[in-house]
Amino acid sequence: MTRYWISTRLKQRKLSSILLLLPVINQAQASDFVNFQSIDTSLYMQFENRVDPKKTISPILEAFGDYSVGDMYIYSIWQNSLQNDYTGDKSTYYYKLVPRVSFSKVTGNDISFGPLKDILFAQWVAKTKGIDYDYFPGISIDWQADWISWLRTIFYFENNAKGNWNDQRIHIDYGIPFNNRFGDFRVVGTFDYTLGLHGQPKTIDFKPELHYDLGKFLGNQPGHLWTGIVLNPIKNKYKIKDTPYYRTDQFSYGIFIRYSFF
Repeated sequence: MTRYWISTRLKQRKLSSILLLLPVINQAQASDFVNFQSIDTSLYMQFENRVDPKKTISPILEAFGDYSVGDMYIYSIWQNSLQNDYTGDKSTYYYKLVPRVSFSKVTGNDISFGPLKDILFAQWVAKTKGIDYDYFPGISIDWQADWISWLRTIFYFENNAKGNWNDQRIHIDYGIPFNNRFGDFRVVGTFDYTLGLHGQPKTIDFKPELHYDLGKFLGNQPGHLWTGIVLNPIKNKYKIKDTPYYRTDQFSYGIFIRYSFF
């Protein structure tokens, strides 16, 4: 009985030791896999939209992670109408996941040369309220220069919610920091161009944003609290052909407040 009790106590101590070591092991493994992660929350007010309500307010959640094999970007928006007489859906959501696998990181070979930084396999998985998933696989090229934080060009093959490989897309996103006597700024944004294959209208969706480091101006830690303006000219929004009877070309604008956790 005494031997059994001693054996049981030893097993319990070993188990306790293993359980205590698990967080350390997991942390070590995570530190090997995770290079950087960030979360951003924003609140946007947008005006002069078309197809959607003319005026909207939208909480947005974004996350980015840089990992040992690539990176991943997550974007989600909950759009709400500020237009009382809008007859459509006054609230909708959209989210997308963009995981990318890096050729340089997977092979262990640095392929950067001049402005070329890396080549990656990218995937765009998106979901809109009431619509099935879109899936776009593609090839990404990352660029490098002293005057940019990031610049990515991605060529996608579009498989839309109907399960058709019916279009192709060029996507560009960028971040350009600068400062002057007024404070720290950055220009960030996206540019999307669909080729308009198989009888679909070509679309252009350009969304530049000007960010101002409000937190630094208020005497707090820089790089966290941002405010600014956004412009969003679009041609044939949502791949709906613009006509005199139903306008889908737009030039909307808005303001936002943003907080970055990192």
